[in-house]
Amino acid sequence: MKAPLVVALVIVSLFGAVAGFYFYNRFVPSPGAGPTSSSGCSDPASISSHIYNSYRLQIVKSCIAASGTVDRVIQEADGDVHVRTILDQAYANLTNSANDQYQYGDLVVEIICVNPPSQTDAIPACQNYTNQITVPIAGQHITITGPYVLDTDHYNWAEIHPVYSLVIG
Repeated sequence: MKAPLVVALVIVSLFGAVAGFYFYNRFVPSPGAGPTSSSGCSDPASISSHIYNSYRLQIVKSCIAASGTVDRVIQEADGDVHVRTILDQAYANLTNSANDQYQYGDLVVEIICVNPPSQTDAIPACQNYTNQITVPIAGQHITITGPYVLDTDHYNWAEIHPVYSLVIG
């Protein structure tokens, strides 16, 4: 009686593993995918070391490239700027249901330490660091590179956080 149950569990587990592998490799771009090369996927000036409470970010891919049109630019209390981005069709799979529900379907592209933080716990992360990435404006087409993460403090919506590079045009 137990043998058929064990066989069924093994089959279900294998199916899940194969499906997960297929989804991950089919729908999450590899580093360097898209308009920029893998050489553009590095962490200049150790930007990642200036993320406050970095434990909240679940890394899906250490570095990806994506492009889209800026929908809205939002200044945050932690000194970061959220660039809500309507992704080009080739990257539309990078958003999830939390992006749909809380970010109007946009990908959150987070440029860190743009402004002095007013949020107390974020102040140390930005001390002695000034981000050099140009903040785009709504309507501009951008190409960004950086880590593709899920923000566990914000419903697990998908982000590129922090932005390593941003090209306008």
